[in-house]
Amino acid sequence: MERKDLLTTREVAGYLKINEKKVYQLIQDGVIPCTGVVGKWLFSLEQINRWLEEKTALAKNILVAGSDDPLLMRLVEMFNRQFFPHHLVFHAAIGSQHGLMSLANGSAQVAGVHLFHPPTGDYNLPYVKKHCAGKRVVVVNLAYRQQGLLVAPGNPLRITGITDLIRPEVRFVNRNQGSGTRFHLDYLLHQEQLADAPVHGYQQELATHQEVAVQILKGAADVGMGIVYAAAEVGLDFIPLVEERFDLVAMAESYHAHPIADFFALLEPEKLTLKTGSFPGYDFRDAGTIVWQNNS
Repeated sequence: MERKDLLTTREVAGYLKINEKKVYQLIQDGVIPCTGVVGKWLFSLEQINRWLEEKTALAKNILVAGSDDPLLMRLVEMFNRQFFPHHLVFHAAIGSQHGLMSLANGSAQVAGVHLFHPPTGDYNLPYVKKHCAGKRVVVVNLAYRQQGLLVAPGNPLRITGITDLIRPEVRFVNRNQGSGTRFHLDYLLHQEQLADAPVHGYQQELATHQEVAVQILKGAADVGMGIVYAAAEVGLDFIPLVEERFDLVAMAESYHAHPIADFFALLEPEKLTLKTGSFPGYDFRDAGTIVWQNNS
């Protein structure tokens, strides 16, 4: 077995997104596959993956599918630190629309969405009603986020808004189809009557806000659409465009049962507000509030 296939306790803790002390507790309890070598514990990546698959099959775990969001990822880590190995939350950044589709077909237990609906000016609910028609669902607010344009430090191209995206010297980097950010970009281009105008880089798609920010930081692109957090994380400038509502959607029967009820219990406005400094551009005024539920 090659060394790259063996993990240390610190590496396996990072891989599982749990505290290193928790790894030692699992070793002591004899529930995690490992081997002792020269006074150190080592973990086979293949055996760890097989063990995770077994845990997934045996325990009722949660797949959160949909939009990419740093706060949501932090909650996933918090849950896993507290409930691992009895329960785990996994996250798939596949875009808001595909997240709802996964929830509707039973592939996911929670969907993270921030889809703007131009005809009503509302967020998420029209799409929830469409994709989850005939199903009993609960829509819970996670946070409100500032969405806008990410540009290089100092904004050297003097970009001020959506209309600048069609300038021939401006290199844009886009988000993936089905993402809430992509939805809103296309709406704003339509509002400016630029839906058919050439945007250099429009076809270049990335799956997360962080990937967009890194492309701009590296100089591979000049501008992309994303959230304040992504800009602040790597030192980019930010041009605000809109405040959006980010919601979590779950089936009603699951929402009130463990372990999903435990996951939603993390959405306490008072505790989340304490994280505002770590999450610039977020507002937790309605965090944990049920936005909508149906009885069908």
